[in-house]
Amino acid sequence: TAYQGSGVGIAVIDSGVSPHTDLKDRIVYSESFIPAKAGQSAGDAVKDWFGHGTHIAGIVAGNGASSTRLDGKKPLKGMASLANIVNLRVLDEYGSGYDSDVIDAINRAISLKKKYNIRVINLSLGRPVFDSYLNDPLCLATEKAWKSGIVVVVAAGNYGRNNFVGNEGYGTIAAPGNDPYVITVGAMKHAGTGTRVDDTMASYSSKGPSQLDHVVKPDLVAPGNRVASLMPL
Repeated sequence: TAYQGSGVGIAVIDSGVSPHTDLKDRIVYSESFIPAKAGQSAGDAVKDWFGHGTHIAGIVAGNGASSTRLDGKKPLKGMASLANIVNLRVLDEYGSGYDSDVIDAINRAISLKKKYNIRVINLSLGRPVFDSYLNDPLCLATEKAWKSGIVVVVAAGNYGRNNFVGNEGYGTIAAPGNDPYVITVGAMKHAGTGTRVDDTMASYSSKGPSQLDHVVKPDLVAPGNRVASLMPL
């Protein structure tokens, strides 16, 4: 269980996490930073109405309980199938949100760190870089989490095909993935084999260096194409 996340809390700051079978009893805390709609219950307010957060939570910690493999192989599990999920909803049903809500969610994860043994924050979101990471409030919030002892993992972004200034997608790392204190992850695609020699980068994955500060990013890459995970129930 040392490599399955037992007893570890992972804060998923995203569009919410619905109580899927594969995450049963391991969503230990839920809070929405999106204003509740009229008549919406507290339980519905923290659910995933966009679909992204639950998908991410499944990759992170799904236990494979609902997966059926016709080939007889092991069920599809997340990377840390015994970890607990701290669900902090900051994106609405359209996948949009505000920096202020993300910052509030990061601060909440810091405040809950001891109670839920939060060791990782997952931020599979981002927006364009508007300022140096030294001044950007979103980046500064991630650094605060890092200083508190939490590993912050951030998506590189999906702007790798962006050629609006003729740079062929270079310099498109999204914030807060441009911050050197976070682990920024790009996307690659596999060829359906067990070896890495035929893996290639996904064309949409944002490329470094970061704008303004020229930080070398991403820090690593991981499979991003055809990844099976959970749908909101």
